[in-house]
Amino acid sequence: SYRTDWGEIYENGGLILSDRYTTSNAIHQGSKLPEAELPAFFDWLYDLEYGKMGLPRPDLVLYLDVDLPTSLKRMQHRQEKQNTKADIHEQDVSYLENCLRIGRLAAAHYGWTIVPFMKDGAERALEEKHEEIFSIIRSAL
Repeated sequence: SYRTDWGEIYENGGLILSDRYTTSNAIHQGSKLPEAELPAFFDWLYDLEYGKMGLPRPDLVLYLDVDLPTSLKRMQHRQEKQNTKADIHEQDVSYLENCLRIGRLAAAHYGWTIVPFMKDGAERALEEKHEEIFSIIRSAL
């Protein structure tokens, strides 16, 4: 976490790359609200986490936009590879579908950079996604 693990590195000018920082809260908590309430919730959450709690605002957020069938397939593969089972949220396909929708709305609201995971109905090559992501990060430095 910021206070116990990487805050000092950040405060001293270190580069922090995080997977599912506070932005994940916008998606998972936002998925529990009516769509009409999302803009106010997103603004409230931003103020809470970055204003009141003093967490650093990210300079860049990349949102990997994955369709539901691909997401489910990748979760299944991960579970088989790691010999784990789906958690309560991963078992709820309608929840996952809603999270994907809310993720796209949050990305638009906050101005996140959307990186498409798919192209012409198929998963993009790893190298292609890597190059795009690396190029975006490099241009932000």
